Amino acid sequence: MKLSTTFMGMFIIGSMLCTGYKQNLYTTCELYFNNVITLVEKSINKDVKYLKEDLRIPQFNNGKNPDNIKIINIKINNDIFPKVNEAEQTASEYYGDLHVEKPQFPFEIYSRYTVTINNNSIISLYNDYYEFLGGAHGSTIRTSYTVDKEAEKLLNLKELFTSDYDYKSIINDEIKKQIAAEPDKYFESADNFKGIGDSQNFYIRGKNLIIYYQQYEIAPYVAGIPEFNIPLEKFGSDYKYANSKI
Repeated sequence: MKLSTTFMGMFIIGSMLCTGYKQNLYTTCELYFNNVITLVEKSINKDVKYLKEDLRIPQFNNGKNPDNIKIINIKINNDIFPKVNEAEQTASEYYGDLHVEKPQFPFEIYSRYTVTINNNSIISLYNDYYEFLGGAHGSTIRTSYTVDKEAEKLLNLKELFTSDYDYKSIINDEIKKQIAAEPDKYFESADNFKGIGDSQNFYIRGKNLIIYYQQYEIAPYVAGIPEFNIPLEKFGSDYKYANSKI
């Protein structure tokens, strides 16, 4: 079995201290700044006879309050590692029962993240976790994280806007328009769209708010992960981070 774990500093240039270990299992790199929250990457690679893992996991570092950073990282890890553990167990049990030396099509799990905005106020990213555990095709689960850099906390959708602002109506109207423009792409028509919930998945990409749904949630597998782009300018000054600078 091959196993490697790597931490890599991302996006912000600064002083870096890296430590390598003789076993060549992993390297850790730490970035040092003046209490500025930063993003690092944790990379895990395993290759056994029945399962291939290739995981790149975002982790936050530094900041003013270590407890705040820990809470964010726990959330990210809890979204990913239980799935990894379950996939490992499934693969071991399945191929163990078959008593095969090496399967023709080993199970696979991958995790990749994409940073969609990183300015002076917020950092927003999403992570796609893909697994193939047999069957006709694999599946992808997307999770997303938007962090207020000053408060050092994960934001929910409501917290992007001023108090008592009816952001849902604007978002729902935009989603209905986009569904109506491509009605064959979705399970339900625009008229039957029930609207977003309080815990709606989202991230910020450039000048747009992205509302997304999981595979099969509102559209067939072929549609992938449905996304709806809502220009942030539609919320005006009620979008609290409207004056953020890159």
